[in-house]
Amino acid sequence: MPPEPPRTALVVRVDARQCEVCLDGPASPPQAAVLRGRLFEERGEDKLPVAVGDRVLLSTDEHTGELAIDEILPRANCFCRRAAGEEPRRQLLAANVDQVVLVSCFGTPPFSSVLTDRILAATSFGGIPTTLVLNKTDQAERRKMERVVATYHGAGYAVLPTSAEEEQGIDELGALLRDRTSVLYGLSGVGKSSLLNCIEPGLGLRTREVSKSLKSGRHTTTFARLYPLAMGGAVIDTPGVRVFRPFGIPPHELRLHFPELRERGGACHFPGCLHRGEPGCSVPAALELQTLPESRYRSYLELLEELETVYGGTAPVEEEADGGRDARGSKPKAPRR
Repeated sequence: MPPEPPRTALVVRVDARQCEVCLDGPASPPQAAVLRGRLFEERGEDKLPVAVGDRVLLSTDEHTGELAIDEILPRANCFCRRAAGEEPRRQLLAANVDQVVLVSCFGTPPFSSVLTDRILAATSFGGIPTTLVLNKTDQAERRKMERVVATYHGAGYAVLPTSAEEEQGIDELGALLRDRTSVLYGLSGVGKSSLLNCIEPGLGLRTREVSKSLKSGRHTTTFARLYPLAMGGAVIDTPGVRVFRPFGIPPHELRLHFPELRERGGACHFPGCLHRGEPGCSVPAALELQTLPESRYRSYLELLEELETVYGGTAPVEEEADGGRDARGSKPKAPRR
């Protein structure tokens, strides 16, 4: 008998060397599939070669009858971070998504501008639209919440305050997720699973109380998983993050992924100004006038130093249009170390 032709499938869960795939769309029953060994040999810079949201080609192993992933089809985009370790490797978090929904909160765990700014820079570099959801507004100190909302609204980000406890903003969040493939991402304990359960109770995702002594959340979701939504679309629920290191952003392009700095660049004396003490830089005046939030600028300087340590020194910016990406969305190469 001739071998069966390869079939396409959607990866809906990734766990070590085994995945779950859906053959007929995300609403079809998931089936286990193993990864061919050569995918690990060809993974290049990636920690794992496959991500939730990938479209793949499958075959059936003639000896075991198992489904096996032979090939990962080209991606429209990917959401990733730098994996832990000395060598900069890419950890894929999700692929082929319409948006990232970055969930932060007030109360416990406390809002982290550093983590938020790092993730927003990474999604900008990946060309993925991102909405900042501020959960647990019922626990928020009003002035702090207003200050945070103003900071990110002022930078041009969409901001959605929510409360899973009081069901505030749930309809708006549902409208945001409808008919799109979305990634929910954020610190452990910010309420990602609780928000999804409010939108679609049938998902029945587990939730746990946060640790008040540690001021942090406890991991409930332990692996990324794609869930189809009855209202249309799908959501990728991810494990809570504690540390986020952006992958691959050339240091000299980082300012292009902070909208406030990108906009002010035209007023600087040098076209490639890094906003780090260069003569004729427009940033000191903006800080003095409080038109540039100090928290965002601190995040930028900290991340710039980190990227320089990983990828080497800065270099001139050759093209600044569209956030440093060409019309096809291709990412420029990182500087050599």
